Amino acid sequence: MSDAVTVMFMKRSHRVALKPTPEQAILFGQHSGYARFAYNWAVGEFKAGLDVGEWLGERTLRPRWNNVKGMIAPWSAPLSQNAAKYAIIDFGQAATSWGAYRRKVKAGHRPGRRVGFPKFKRRKHEQGFRADNGPDTVRVDGKVVILPKIGRVDMVEHLRFAGSIREVTINRTAGTWFASFCIEDGEKAPPVEGGLTIGVDVGVGTMATCSDGTTVDNPKVLTDALGRLRRLDKAIARSRNVHGRSNQSNRREQLYAKRRRLHARVVNVRNDHHHKATTAIAKSAGRVVVEALNVAGMIRNRRLARAIADARMSGFLTKLEYKCGWYGAEYVKADRWFASSKLCAHCGWKNNDLRLSEREWWCGGCGVLNDRDFNAAQNLEQWPGLSFPVTGRGDRVRPAMLAVVGEASNESDETSTKRGVSDFIRF
Repeated sequence: MSDAVTVMFMKRSHRVALKPTPEQAILFGQHSGYARFAYNWAVGEFKAGLDVGEWLGERTLRPRWNNVKGMIAPWSAPLSQNAAKYAIIDFGQAATSWGAYRRKVKAGHRPGRRVGFPKFKRRKHEQGFRADNGPDTVRVDGKVVILPKIGRVDMVEHLRFAGSIREVTINRTAGTWFASFCIEDGEKAPPVEGGLTIGVDVGVGTMATCSDGTTVDNPKVLTDALGRLRRLDKAIARSRNVHGRSNQSNRREQLYAKRRRLHARVVNVRNDHHHKATTAIAKSAGRVVVEALNVAGMIRNRRLARAIADARMSGFLTKLEYKCGWYGAEYVKADRWFASSKLCAHCGWKNNDLRLSEREWWCGGCGVLNDRDFNAAQNLEQWPGLSFPVTGRGDRVRPAMLAVVGEASNESDETSTKRGVSDFIRF
């Protein structure tokens, strides 16, 4: 057998707002409905198969769908069949993940994050579909994207990245249609460069505290928008009481649209803040050490759930991880049980009585007044896992390359001078 030769290229994504004509917007809605219909059909078939002890995977469901779609969905003939095909593929991946989770649970292993059974999609929430039929089947001409069965659709901006378009997903958010492009730019992932090691402690009051003294504020966008959200919710409730819950009301639809736009703005502002901060940290460090947080467990605290959800710490760390791969920095996750906040970074004395409300504490060993977040960041920078192999629940990882293109194998593998973080962050 000859050795498999693989070439690693970076994949980058760009989400662009579209400006469809009224006719194209109708086609978008029809394709979204078609994808949702096919997905729900797959869920029903899968459930029926489980009742008789048969596991129906994506490879089984797709031929069945092709045999019956002419009878159960004759209206789909003018539409692109890629929407239904990828909807069933997506269901297959969801069912596979659920099955793997259930096998771990039955075996008595620690399964990690809970994976639920795939649910039926609702028109109210699910508006999106895959528009491509594989790599390079969708073309972009300046500010125009050419989609199968839909045609030329205007975009509000040019694509930021040049290369092979691997995937294109169309979805609607707050009344605006977007195209999400996955682009393989043909560039190899940069090697890990030696440089400054930075410990990053993420939190709620301060989004991130770096061991070099730089801090990233938490924008608390949801907290600032709560007043407007409450007013909109009260107005919607009054409309329901006056006109009836099931009766059509144009004013209520306008209120729903305002609420959707407000929620979208909260997400956009938060993501923009996270992108700027994570880019600055990844560019300034040769190695970034973070703590492996159990955010799903933290959010069960009813007193802190809203603040933790508003901070979106998991999203922040996810962005930081793949950007370290972009800019040649090593990404290291410290052990979840490493007491970064309780250990004194100067002498190693452990404060076992430290409470969550204490933001500063005096060291009983050397008498230093420690800032809780900055001390934790310093401990992460000096994490002992950097000098010896990690066991147990800790791990030391380099982020997986965002794409692996195999010339002789179909399996994927994981495989400058730095400035200070403050040179990049502009808040």
